[in-house]
Amino acid sequence: MQYSTLVKASVAFLLLSTSARAFGLTDSDYDYLTTQNVPRDSSVLRGLSPKEQARLHAIITIGATNNDPAAQAKNVAEEIAVYQSHQLWEQTHPGKLWDVPKR
Repeated sequence: MQYSTLVKASVAFLLLSTSARAFGLTDSDYDYLTTQNVPRDSSVLRGLSPKEQARLHAIITIGATNNDPAAQAKNVAEEIAVYQSHQLWEQTHPGKLWDVPKR
């Protein structure tokens, strides 16, 4: 009975710790972005939503271009440019979000 409880507790811990790490950028992501001239404290990175952070993390770490550094850098730069344009739009349209459908 105690063995079963220990196994359940271990599985729950693994699931919770894995899902907690699924969001945000890791230190290695920030290191990579710094090599691409996007510092950790840049306004674009500070303005990213959790969903955008997860997408950027995926592009950096899981992208199909990991074996092609130039293509990976291009994909990351394009994604950063998209996020910058979204943030600029939101600044010029206070109280609105760029991805909300117009009525």
